[in-house]
Amino acid sequence: MLGKLVEKMMGGGKVASSRSCLGEYLDKVCPRFAARYAEVCAEQEKAQKEADAAADGAETTVVAVNTDALDVLASMIMAEIHSGKVPDAASRAYLSILLDNEHLPATHRLNETELTLLRELLLGYFGSGEDVNEKGATVLSMIEKKFGAGEFSQARILLQIFDTSPETRQNNERNLYYEDMILRLDMQLPVTRGIDHALATAAASSDAPEETVRNAFSHLSRDCGVNFYLYLHDLLEIERWKDALKTVPESVSEYLYDYVPVISWRLVGSMVEPLDSQIRRHMTFDMLRRHVQQKLRMCYFLLLANGNTGYEWFIFAFTAWSQRVFDVDIREILPMLHRCSVVEGMCLQEILDIVTDRFYGPAMNRISLTPDDLDRAFKTVRSNLFAENGVALPPGDYSLGDFLLDVLLPFDYEDPKFAYRLCAMV
Repeated sequence: MLGKLVEKMMGGGKVASSRSCLGEYLDKVCPRFAARYAEVCAEQEKAQKEADAAADGAETTVVAVNTDALDVLASMIMAEIHSGKVPDAASRAYLSILLDNEHLPATHRLNETELTLLRELLLGYFGSGEDVNEKGATVLSMIEKKFGAGEFSQARILLQIFDTSPETRQNNERNLYYEDMILRLDMQLPVTRGIDHALATAAASSDAPEETVRNAFSHLSRDCGVNFYLYLHDLLEIERWKDALKTVPESVSEYLYDYVPVISWRLVGSMVEPLDSQIRRHMTFDMLRRHVQQKLRMCYFLLLANGNTGYEWFIFAFTAWSQRVFDVDIREILPMLHRCSVVEGMCLQEILDIVTDRFYGPAMNRISLTPDDLDRAFKTVRSNLFAENGVALPPGDYSLGDFLLDVLLPFDYEDPKFAYRLCAMV
């Protein structure tokens, strides 16, 4: 149990938490990090010199002291939460949970009570060993509830805690994949009551002022339960960490920037930065890659499905889109994907990464989206979203970037509402 999570962090995998939890801890730790990092480096160097001296002239191998900045950060955060000595492995593993959790939209994150259960399990496992089985059973029960509630992003975080065989990890991932796809296809798409007609009309206009657009998205979220997100760092947090890390070696600060400040799915309009700037920062290669994989996952599931789902048109639309936009023949991809998954026992995400990079990667690297391209796409998306006052929009949480990419790289939806099934965050 717990081995995979520690391995992920020790191996430098990028992971991450809840703003109300990790955010407040990072705010406290940030101004003190450089000084604490210097202290730990000095302590470790002193310990190394003492060890060398204790060798009493015997032939020894000089070992360079290499202080892991993420270990220091994890220990500082754990000290904000828990009094007493905590094993480094427990602190590091808990930081991994917090980081993964923070990446999610705020409404999708594990809450403080759930995080406390995970922390207690980690402390028991790496420390006292008390009640580990009982605490583990509690977390397993929580995972089952997350599955039942369709909260698959949270379930993925929780499953990482348990050290399992490759076969079990593959089975867990496959179950998450099937349940995720089934939920998307079965979800009801009720219409909302919409927003004020005058506001919707103004926001749909190509020359709508920024304040009007923000107001319309705010009303969509508040009155209709339709939430759009962008995957972003907070610029103020970036400046705060850059200032705090000025005195640490550049290699250390660059390493930490992969983790802090945390990049998260942020509600459109929740930051003061101009929307066009936020959209440009969101539209990275990773977001394009995610967009392609999202469609590939759905296509593969529909091909696996027994009987007529009513969505077979998506397979043909994805086939045509792949050929037209990326010069990819999916008849080469799907047999490879299926063989690797079923015969060779690889995890689906691992295969998707290989397939995307090998087949779609060359064309993806050639795609260049200018600010004008993104501006035109945003105007089109606004026009579509606020048509009929937004009444046709199903409540849910969505990536605005996916809708922008569907305009920039046109996808032929036989049923336009299917985009909401595909892009929903679950």
